[in-house]
Amino acid sequence: MAAGPTVADLLADPLLSGARTLAGHAGLERTVTDVTSHRGTPFDVAGHLVVCDAGDTTPAYRLDSLVRRSQEAGAAALCVMTTSADRPPLSAIRLADRLRIPVLWAVAEDPFRLALDLTLRVRAPEVLRARAVETLVRRLGTRTQGPDLLAAARDVLAADISLLTPDGSVILGDPVPLLGTLRAELAVPQRTACLVAHPVHPSGGDEPSRPAPVGAWLVWPYDRADGARADTVALGLAVLEPFVRSWLGAARTRADHDTAARLRLLEEVLAGGATVSRGVVERAVALGWRLEDWHVGLRFLADGPGPPGTDAAELTAALSRHGLDAQTVAEHEGAWAAWTSSVRRPAPDDPRRLLRLVRRALAELPSRGRLVAGIGWPHQGPGGLADTLDEANNAAQLARAREFRPAVEHTDKLGVSRLLATWQQSDVTRAFAETALAPLRSPDQAHLLTTLRVFLENGGSATGTARALGLHRNTVSARLRQVRERLGVDLDDPSRRLALQMACRAL
Repeated sequence: MAAGPTVADLLADPLLSGARTLAGHAGLERTVTDVTSHRGTPFDVAGHLVVCDAGDTTPAYRLDSLVRRSQEAGAAALCVMTTSADRPPLSAIRLADRLRIPVLWAVAEDPFRLALDLTLRVRAPEVLRARAVETLVRRLGTRTQGPDLLAAARDVLAADISLLTPDGSVILGDPVPLLGTLRAELAVPQRTACLVAHPVHPSGGDEPSRPAPVGAWLVWPYDRADGARADTVALGLAVLEPFVRSWLGAARTRADHDTAARLRLLEEVLAGGATVSRGVVERAVALGWRLEDWHVGLRFLADGPGPPGTDAAELTAALSRHGLDAQTVAEHEGAWAAWTSSVRRPAPDDPRRLLRLVRRALAELPSRGRLVAGIGWPHQGPGGLADTLDEANNAAQLARAREFRPAVEHTDKLGVSRLLATWQQSDVTRAFAETALAPLRSPDQAHLLTTLRVFLENGGSATGTARALGLHRNTVSARLRQVRERLGVDLDDPSRRLALQMACRAL
């Protein structure tokens, strides 16, 4: 038989959420084996939580006597039930500290019900567990939306439950940094010293005989909980899981339908060019697409095989955080078309601003090392949208050839980029590169060569280099000092920087 909860465990339980420990903190790790109500006469209370009414503590000498008798009888703790927050006499508190017996002061609207629940909590926790599950099922049966489901479970279980993606991103609830303590490869319910977690599998698995990959995790982080409390929450998560799975499946189906509809509409706009039908215009207006405005196209591509680890909503949110109100359409896995629209033609300096903002947005994404982007030139009308997206696609293809990430190219620079590509592929440039960068080409100097290359591609900005490499700015500065010493060049000289940049690209 498992050991009972400690006094500290009961204090961490929602049943005693309104209780305070007034004295005897040194005895909080005592094990509670039972709950007994005080009836004014001595009796065997060894290991018990002695519950009494506030009337048993007045006048002051009665509480003092009760504390002493409880300690002598071996009680685990004394809990005073009251409907007011008035504190007991100081003398009794000091006595309890000397005797090392915890004195709990519990404010409750219904002390009798609280005493009964505490008795069940210690003697038969499975009864409270069954009561919680019954209440939870009844509450969940009337809800269909994820936030409502989670709110009901939080209320019934009195636990801060969250719904997270497998990589730890929040779907519902609060962030949980402890997700890394789980064994993610095991798609089964898990419990650690600070976390209870239950997997949410995707609906409609292809192979029912094999566990499907985890689509999300229902988790409850806690500072302290005994086995009975953790078992109750774990069972509650298991009850909640099919409801959440159904909601996620329905949401995914709606998202797939919306994505397909947006893609079909974009294909019709691009195919129609300057002449699109009235029906297309009406559907575009319903989605908030302003086809007659000025458009700047954006194309995002995954850099390499495999899932990119992001979606259109996440990409749109990242752009929005940096002031870019863009329409985003997922064309296929690993490719997105996006565009910004404005009534007036964008200003001449807009390309530089867009480059900076898109680069920052990509740097924030979990898949920042896997995405590149291209930006088109401003064009007006439905036909202009097709033109700018085509330009953005060409720019994105060029960005894929860059070695640093996140790589973002603007179509305005494509002519210069092609010219530079011709130079850097010449034999003369390669020979210069092998000679000029020889001090940095050994394996132990590879980090310096990478830092130099990213520094030059970021226009000589140490801050931009640190952001691109995920390093502290002081680390980048220290590496650049080493580069200067080994190459013997002045990196502040624009001509030297251009020559070195061509050498890095040639290699």
